[in-house]
Amino acid sequence: MRYALSAEKWWGDKMKNSVSLFLIVSIYLTVVFVLDSPNVLADGDNDDLDANVTIGTAAPSVGAISCVGGTTLTLNAETTKLLNCSATITDSNGYQDIISVRGTFHNSTSESDGGDTRDNYKNATCVFTNTGSGTDRNIECAFTVWYHANPADWTVYFNATDNGGLTGNNTATITVDTLIALNVTETAIDFETVALGGTSNEITTAIKNTGNVIIDLNINETLYGGYMNCTDADSDDIQTDAAGTGIRYNTTTSFTFSDTPWNLTASNPLVNVSWAEADESSTPTAPTNDLYWLLKLPSSGLKGDCSTVVRISAAQDV
Repeated sequence: MRYALSAEKWWGDKMKNSVSLFLIVSIYLTVVFVLDSPNVLADGDNDDLDANVTIGTAAPSVGAISCVGGTTLTLNAETTKLLNCSATITDSNGYQDIISVRGTFHNSTSESDGGDTRDNYKNATCVFTNTGSGTDRNIECAFTVWYHANPADWTVYFNATDNGGLTGNNTATITVDTLIALNVTETAIDFETVALGGTSNEITTAIKNTGNVIIDLNINETLYGGYMNCTDADSDDIQTDAAGTGIRYNTTTSFTFSDTPWNLTASNPLVNVSWAEADESSTPTAPTNDLYWLLKLPSSGLKGDCSTVVRISAAQDV
């Protein structure tokens, strides 16, 4: 019995020792597993991590826009005027990242790629004027502006695009001046041969409005104080605005000498004709209107050839 108890005690002690050893091994394995886990910094007093970033594309910016001639544009009658504007484009990713710039010059409420010679000009292929340096590149946009462009404040608009498709823009204001202009097609009013006391054939003078506003006319005899000078020493001169004789004109064809309200004087009266400017949205054609002239001579006192100078000037319609 004593032996049996001793054996039992021996087995119990052995099991305790085995359990203790198992616990120690288990704890050790657990600690080693935790400390060797790759996400735990436990290999020493420091460890290294990789830091990564991808550099994104920054949008380009457009600097101040300046135009040749300053802030006003004076147009040329019946033709075009070139407007050159420039700016510096900046891109933080380097000037090589700037791929294109487009420009518009418009009087409409917003910029547009559509062209209209009255109020909207585009330049889809502005020109880089240098190879670029650092983050900057210079650009120039040119606009060929027709004479009938609206007289008003216009906007110059630049829009720059980079390789990432990002854009930047800027604007400047340019005032298009009023252009009051005309072009008389004929070089002379030739009444040819007229008998004393007679009336000439009707002579036509074609006049084009070559500006950008509606016009009226100022018409006067400008050389001899209201007379046609006759070269014959024995001749009187012809008074252009005499009662019942002289030179008269009208805007309606086939008029009679006594029916027109306008005669040629040395003063500079305003003739209200309200002739419109060109209004095409493409290449304009100056609208043409006609003046018609008659000369009536007195029945006596005249000899030889007679002449003077008639001045026709444009005035803005009121």
